Order: sequence, then C-alpha cells, then structure tokens
Amino acid sequence: MPAFRSTVFALGAILVISSTSGCQKSQTTDPQTDQMSATAEEKSPAASEEKSIDPKMVIKPGEPMTAERYQAVKARLKEIGLALHNFHDKNRFFLPTPEEHPEYYDENGRLKVSWRVHILPFLDQKELYEQFKLDEAWDSPHNASLAKKMPDAFRSPDTPAGSDKTRFRVFEGNREKDDEGEEKLTTIFPLGTPARIRDTLDGTSNTVMVVEVGPDKTVEWSKPGGLKLEHPTEELGATGSAVAILKGDGSVKLIKKDLDDTQWRAIVGPQDLTVITWNDIEAKPAQEQSDEQ
Repeated sequence: MPAFRSTVFALGAILVISSTSGCQKSQTTDPQTDQMSATAEEKSPAASEEKSIDPKMVIKPGEPMTAERYQAVKARLKEIGLALHNFHDKNRFFLPTPEEHPEYYDENGRLKVSWRVHILPFLDQKELYEQFKLDEAWDSPHNASLAKKMPDAFRSPDTPAGSDKTRFRVFEGNREKDDEGEEKLTTIFPLGTPARIRDTLDGTSNTVMVVEVGPDKTVEWSKPGGLKLEHPTEELGATGSAVAILKGDGSVKLIKKDLDDTQWRAIVGPQDLTVITWNDIEAKPAQEQSDEQ
C-alpha cells in the first residue's frame, strides 16, 4: 500500500506540472494580434486628422473648387475684409504708419509682424493681439511662441487644426514713379507707408486685396511680407482652376487662375486706372458647373 500511495502521489505531481505548463502557454500573445496593435499605435495624429477633413473642402490642383468649399472660404475672406476696413475706419490707413509707429517697422520698411496680427482686435482677438510685441520681429523668442495660436479666420477649410500656416495672403508692392514722375502704388500693401481707401484710384471694387494661395505657398500667419508681383500667377501656387479673392470693397469673388501676369497685375494694382470686367474672369464652383451641363 505504501508503494501504491507513492506511485499515485508521483502521478499527481506530474499532472499538476503539466497543467501549470499548459496554462502558461495559453497566455502567450498571438503574433498577428501584436502586429495589428503595433500598426494601430503607429498611426499618426496628423494622418487621422487629415482623414477627418471633408473631401469637398480639399483643394485639388487644376480642378474646380466645390461650392461647399467656396462658401467656407468666402466666409473667411469676408471676415478678414471687414477687419481690414474696421482698422481703416479707426486709423485712416489699412495698416499702422511708420510716422505714428516707427518702432513697428524694420530697416526695409516692412512691418515686423504680419498685417494679420495688426487686425486681430477687429477679429475678436484683442487678448491675443495684446500678447504680441509689435516692435519685435515675428520670430523673436517672445512672438514665435504665439504662432501656435492662429485664429480660425486665417485657416482655410482644409488646413489641419494644428497648423500655424495660412493661405490667405496679399501681394506686396512698392510706390513706383510713372513716366511723368508721379508716385504710383502697385498694390494696396506697399512697403513703407501703407495705403488708404482713397488711394485706390481704380475703385475698391476693381482692386484685389487678399487671395487664397495653394497649399504649397502657405506661410506662418504672423510672418510679414507678401507675394511678389513679377510673376503673380506663379506666386499663387498649386491652386485649383479658380482662386478666391477679396476685393477692396469687401466683396469676394471666385476668378479664373489662368489669367496672364499682366491681367493679374491689373486687378491687384489700385492705381493703373483699369476697369475690370469681372464677368469675363469670374469662375463658378464645381456644383454650379455640373448643374448647367
């Protein structure tokens, strides 16, 4: 009997050990599950955010802008236009003058921070405006830290939520002398002394103030400077077949991008005495085009 009990005890011990080993093996992770988890973790927030943008709001190079996107862009440009005009109503110029605020300008006659920063109080962003040091460069240690706070007014419909870059830009020009020696503005945003409404001899309804450029031409929203007039079509970048523009009178149009450089300079220039036939250059959103076909 003692021998029999020993044998039973030994068999029982073997069974316990086998059972324990089996439990440990069943807890190992499936390699396929591991790979799926790793793949999910590797997905970047930016990729997820990009997928969340409505495809109708995305600009497609060379293609018509959707009606939905145009309405969204139009709302942004109207907001910017109203802010610029309210600034003008208060200060008599579209931007601060070097006579009143020489500390705001650098040695090249350019504002140290963007025009977008200066109109912040008229976009219900007075608190953000007061955080900027307007007499310091846009990328000074203090001002650079504020770039992450770009207001929605400067954000295109397909701009990622975390981006500090804008597509709403202006053409920067000079005060040039014509053949008779008289000074002439080439844009509403010249270097040095800014323009006034009365400087738009062509009429505010015939002068472009702000344009929405392609994604490849974005800039930090607080960075000064503008697009060059030498080759304006090229400066617009990879836009669709039409470009949304803000006119000097505060109205918004969608116009054909494929105008030649001379035409673009004419609609940007406030003093070349050009009357624009907008019907000839106006474009229609994609939905309206399809409805007519």
